[in-house]
Amino acid sequence: MEIPILYEDEDSLVINKPVGLVVNRADSIKGLTVQDWVEEQGWYERTQDKDGTLYWERSGVCHRLDKETSGCLLIAKNPESLKYYLNLFKERKLTKTYMALVHGRVEPESGETILPLKRSLYDREKWQVHYEGKRAVTAWSVINRFVFPGHEHWRDVLTLLKLDLKTGRTHQIRVHLSFLGWPIFADDKYLNRKFAREDRKTLSHHFLHAASLEFVAFNGKKVLVVAPLPMDCEQFLSTLT
Repeated sequence: MEIPILYEDEDSLVINKPVGLVVNRADSIKGLTVQDWVEEQGWYERTQDKDGTLYWERSGVCHRLDKETSGCLLIAKNPESLKYYLNLFKERKLTKTYMALVHGRVEPESGETILPLKRSLYDREKWQVHYEGKRAVTAWSVINRFVFPGHEHWRDVLTLLKLDLKTGRTHQIRVHLSFLGWPIFADDKYLNRKFAREDRKTLSHHFLHAASLEFVAFNGKKVLVVAPLPMDCEQFLSTLT
């Protein structure tokens, strides 16, 4: 399995997770996962004599991305660095930015939404805005807007957004944007099924990309990692005006 490595040091690495690759193993998952890939790496073998039950359970994976979301994924090479990075996430000392293409004209040019999220009462694979949920904060800024004929419901407009996650809830960006009336292009969970099917004639997956990750590494070095967009997303954007 070929996975691009964007950054690597003696204790960690950041990969550019491809679209369609699942991060974590589960009984319901068929095929290889990021965890399987990690365990094939030579450095993984060298940590087997260390005490790190949590490390083996996670295979060093520090966070997760949805199957169809591409981009920066941080992996620890040993139990000590995993503990360090999990603490960074807990204390929100990493900066994660995403890019998303959404339906509709997003206004104003930038903003922040604070809406609590809870697992859906009707579909256990989805999440919803709910007053009993956990606090979730997403900030956005407009990168560009495009004409996309045939979607009158959103005035034939698509908006490319930069998003900053202040919290890291499951499906946070997808739920927040859908709730605000700006569902992600080709999102098969939070976009109307009819529109999602139409979108997928153009792009086979939702347009959400973990564009960058900024943090202080386990070795004390300040790191900024930027992941290029998948080629099909780049090609799709190039057709828009």
